[in-house]
Amino acid sequence: MKDKLDVESVINHIRNVEDVTLKPITDIVALKISKGPYDRGSENNLVKAEEITAEYISENHSTLDKFHEKLTILDGGIKGIETIADTIYQYYTTSDHLDFETVKNRISSKKDIILKTITDLIAYKIAENSDDQGVDLNFISAQTFVAEYISRNYRNRAELESKITKLGKGKDTKGLSAFADIVYNHFVDNNK
Repeated sequence: MKDKLDVESVINHIRNVEDVTLKPITDIVALKISKGPYDRGSENNLVKAEEITAEYISENHSTLDKFHEKLTILDGGIKGIETIADTIYQYYTTSDHLDFETVKNRISSKKDIILKTITDLIAYKIAENSDDQGVDLNFISAQTFVAEYISRNYRNRAELESKITKLGKGKDTKGLSAFADIVYNHFVDNNK
């Protein structure tokens, strides 16, 4: 447990019940998801709870031991578990909101592989046409296009992911490419 945490290793700890506090925290987060606007069925809610619990822990704690220290400070018992679950759910609902600055920051911090990939695809499209301004400016333009388009057209991450899945008919890369085409064409058409 001394190694640097990554999301997958925390998810494995949750699923293998290697850590008796992670599973109850995840279950509480899944319950909160099921009672809110992000409900997508119990199995999907549990998978999402595992993901966001793992993301939160890996972003805010260097090791599981550090996470447990924080939990002990909060109480260590059920109150600490509930407090952490509340914090994780709040983290999720805040990061799930897709306003312009949030989307732009998630792209530039490389925390969101979906948004980063869409931005890279659009930057490549910009580089292939007469608007090419060099790698850095193409990326900045693409980042602005993506942040503006998504913040205007999608309220939350679930809506965005649903659209990408429909476009790709279940294949992630196909959906990402199709979505990048839509965003790129929207801005090309509006700038004529």
